[in-house]
Amino acid sequence: MSASADKTARPGWFSRLFALRTLASARATESEIVFPPEFIASLERLRLAALKAIGGGLREGHRLGAYKGGQLEFHGHRNYVPGDELRYVDWNSYARLGRPYVKEFAREEAGVLHLLVDATPSMSLGAPSKWTFARRLAALFIHVALASKDVVFVYVFRGVGEFEQFPARGAKGGIREFLAFLTRCAVAAPVAEGRATQPRLAAGALDFAVTQFLRRNPSRGRVIVIGDFWQEESEIVSAVSRLSSAGFDASAIHVLAPEELAPEAEGELLARSLEEEGEIELSGGGDFAGRYAAELEAHRRTIEETFKKRGGNYLLERSDTSIERVLIATLRQRRWVM
Repeated sequence: MSASADKTARPGWFSRLFALRTLASARATESEIVFPPEFIASLERLRLAALKAIGGGLREGHRLGAYKGGQLEFHGHRNYVPGDELRYVDWNSYARLGRPYVKEFAREEAGVLHLLVDATPSMSLGAPSKWTFARRLAALFIHVALASKDVVFVYVFRGVGEFEQFPARGAKGGIREFLAFLTRCAVAAPVAEGRATQPRLAAGALDFAVTQFLRRNPSRGRVIVIGDFWQEESEIVSAVSRLSSAGFDASAIHVLAPEELAPEAEGELLARSLEEEGEIELSGGGDFAGRYAAELEAHRRTIEETFKKRGGNYLLERSDTSIERVLIATLRQRRWVM
């Protein structure tokens, strides 16, 4: 498969040209995923924040998840109405104002967090790779969730037919077990040249992952998809719609390598995909940079609008972003964590 040199290439095609040049190691050592002790201590003081109002009168900023037990936290006052329990009347307020008010409490609930992590071949791109960054990002959320006594699951999808969950349903895992799982997980191998029988690993990967996820009848809570989203836009829209319709709060962290965001290319190029058979001819001259930027921005905007339209959140990050110094500040500022 090929395209003329003057045809604007989809960003996903062009990114895979660089993936062939700079293919990173599919595995990471545990040292690449483990954070410094002082940063872990700061993570343990955080918690996940809800994005929208949910059942029981909880408001933005309260925790999201399956509501079983938990502590009561003071939430505010309301006027007393006959039938209210007298033990909740604020008698100090009554003595000052001469009117009875009732103290309201919200229950601090144990939340459920599901992390869907993309391990398709294009995640190998970058230095550090998108795959390494995605696993470090997953480790960040796992630290926060476990410190808050939340329940967390990680799901790794590599393509149609390849889906892995940790821990297994009904099992529990501590931070050491989660880090060991993330360390041993490998990104999918690229499609070998001339292998016509090899499946197209990226096409349908996200749809397959959501199907497998929902079949497990997971507890309701937040779903965060971490990946480069080089799937067809129709597939992304369908996957997010299915998560939302099933009652999940779905958000996305979109990870791209620096060379995907601003590629440097000149002359005639031949790109071969890591995730499907075929090749495409590209011209690095003329207004290639402008055309590429426009295509990428349109794709990014579609992804963002898809998640936000259904009440979720969206964040785009470079794979070389410092999680300890930069990303954590962004997550707090945008109220992913609090």
